Amino acid sequence: MHFSTSTQKEIDSLYKNRKHIELTIGVLKDGQKEIIHWGPDRKESDEVLVYPVGSICKPFTASLLAKYISEGKLDLNVPINQYISGLPERYYPSLEKLATHTSGYTTQPYTFWTTIPFFLKMNKEGGLFHTNPFRGYPTEEGMLKIIRDTVLQDKEYQFVYSNIGMSILGYIVGQVNGEGFWDSLTHYIENDLGLKNTLLGNVDLKGYDRKDQPCRCWQWEKEDVIAPAGALNATMEDLLDFAAINLDGSRPYLDLCHSVHGPCEKNADSGLAWRLEKDAPISWHTGSAGAFSAWLGMNREEKTAVAVGINYGLVNAEQIGFSILKNDL
Repeated sequence: MHFSTSTQKEIDSLYKNRKHIELTIGVLKDGQKEIIHWGPDRKESDEVLVYPVGSICKPFTASLLAKYISEGKLDLNVPINQYISGLPERYYPSLEKLATHTSGYTTQPYTFWTTIPFFLKMNKEGGLFHTNPFRGYPTEEGMLKIIRDTVLQDKEYQFVYSNIGMSILGYIVGQVNGEGFWDSLTHYIENDLGLKNTLLGNVDLKGYDRKDQPCRCWQWEKEDVIAPAGALNATMEDLLDFAAINLDGSRPYLDLCHSVHGPCEKNADSGLAWRLEKDAPISWHTGSAGAFSAWLGMNREEKTAVAVGINYGLVNAEQIGFSILKNDL
């Protein structure tokens, strides 16, 4: 595929001063997929890599939520205390507020005292690129304590990206069939979406940090409460297949995810987990997991999509993806 000058500049920027790049780009146009992979030498190959795609897990969690809403098993406008028993009597946000990051819950589930042992462990293991800060924290009881201890008001909260909020949503979704989140989403991915190379958990792929030092993938356990917010791994082909399912109308309940449900950042609204551009019919989400970066975006009118996977953390996957979607398709 021939890329525009702006896209090529973004790819050149990614490769600058990085020795171990593995870059996979997937493109969906006119119902056809094209997958391109470049290694450190920038030569194309047929290598298929399963990348940790981090927060792209959130749209998958929201998709299962939408399915259960369509089946009458959950209600988007019902507060969370209707689904989690034993909470004190007071105001709680709705499932919609959780899915749009407007619940009032903070960015991360950490306090001053809980961060001390985490940072000691993280430094010992080599830093954030090497250590999953969400592995084992909080526990289920810790999550429930956060809900009990966080007193929210019945008002409109601004968009604040919240992993704990999304994880509370995943916890509720996991209770519907009594399987828990991990098994519920796994069965949904396999049976409803038919994706063969998308999974929760751990994969064997080497990533790299800012100093070009190798890092293993973040490790997850089935019991990790924050898994609904970021424990997903996938090939770029599978992400394109997921995008195609969102675009082709075969599962009408997914339209709910791409409708405006709340505010987001300056140039976007919030769907259910998706960010919706205000100036174009584009739904997108980034993914970051330690030494890995990913991006998935789609133009809902043009029925095009782009997926990007990179084995470096905190790089320009979003810029590459947007450039292709807006300039090359």
